[in-house]
Amino acid sequence: MNRQVQQKPRSLTDNLPRPSLQARGFLVDEQGREIAITERMIQQACQELERHWVAPRSLKAG
Repeated sequence: MNRQVQQKPRSLTDNLPRPSLQARGFLVDEQGREIAITERMIQQACQELERHWVAPRSLKAG
C-alpha cells in the first residue's frame, strides 16, 4: 500500500511572527532591575507619539 500524503499549500504569511504580549526586550531601571518591553508598551508609546506629533513647517526659499 503506497499512500501519498497531501500537503497543504503554504501561505506567504505562514512563517511571519505572530503578534503577542511576550517581551521583545528589556529596560534596566535605576536599581538595575530588568523590565520586560511588551508589544502593548510599544503600541502605547506609538499612540503617545502620534498624539504629540506636529507637522513640520515648510521652508520657503528666499
